[in-house]
Amino acid sequence: FIVEFIKKENIQLVGKLSAEVWLGRDTRPSGESLIEVAKEGINSIIGAAVLDFGVLTTPQLHWMIRARSKGWKATEQNYFEQLSSSFRCLMDLTPNGIKVNVEDDKLIVDGANGVGGEKLEILNSMLNNLAIEVRNCGNDRGILNEGV
Repeated sequence: FIVEFIKKENIQLVGKLSAEVWLGRDTRPSGESLIEVAKEGINSIIGAAVLDFGVLTTPQLHWMIRARSKGWKATEQNYFEQLSSSFRCLMDLTPNGIKVNVEDDKLIVDGANGVGGEKLEILNSMLNNLAIEVRNCGNDRGILNEGV
């Protein structure tokens, strides 16, 4: 049946990449095994390629896929560079005379022991106009979303 369908739909099986699937996962223990199962399934499709980007937030993976489709550089580092650059541009729009008081204007974020906390710490290192304190960033391998 599959061979008949391939012939009927004129699907090329040789020499042409039919799909490129980008994968990312969160920090849950099941993430690694789920990625491996997904890779097996994707690799069983003739002409399909899989790229595993490891631990990413959902918005990061979405941005990277969008960037790729627009012909931009599409790495996690490129995501952080664009986000931090956009933030700096936004901060440049702050009217003169208004200053951010780092002591009083600290942004406190609960990272829920997940991937978002880990990634926010990376972004925080790239920002100098915003004081961010990330709690439950996931580095201590706490339970995802516990007590948040």
